[in-house]
Parts: sequence; structure tokens; C-alpha cells
Amino acid sequence: TTEIYTLSLHDALPIFVSWPNTVSCTLQQNNNLAVPAGWAASGYFISTSNGTNSITITSPAGNLFFRLANP
Repeated sequence: TTEIYTLSLHDALPIFVSWPNTVSCTLQQNNNLAVPAGWAASGYFISTSNGTNSITITSPAGNLFFRLANP
């Protein structure tokens, strides 16, 4: 199953993204979906608490896309 989430931001507020830590996944990011090879491991610190992984990011100047990749 593939789940796609879209976030649209209009202010420079921090963004909180979370997902269950029940599967071994790697958080990846890409700033241009037209470049499939642009996916790379995210450099954001991943916090784990109560069965949930999460990151908090500052609103980027441009586009920034995330995905969970199962090795």
C-alpha cells in the first residue's frame, strides 16, 4: 500500500510530520519530483516516542517532498 500525503504551507511555521515506527523505513526527501534520482536520506533528526517517529522542520523556501522507503 502506498500512501501519499500533501502539505501546503502559507506561513513560515514549523511543520510536524509523524509516522508509526512499526516498520523499518528510511525517511527520504527530494526537492524536485521530476528528478527520480533526487531522493536521498533526510538529514532531519528523527525523534521516537510511544511507537511513533517524527520530525519537525522549518517551512522550506521552495518545494520539499518526503517519502518513507522500505529497504
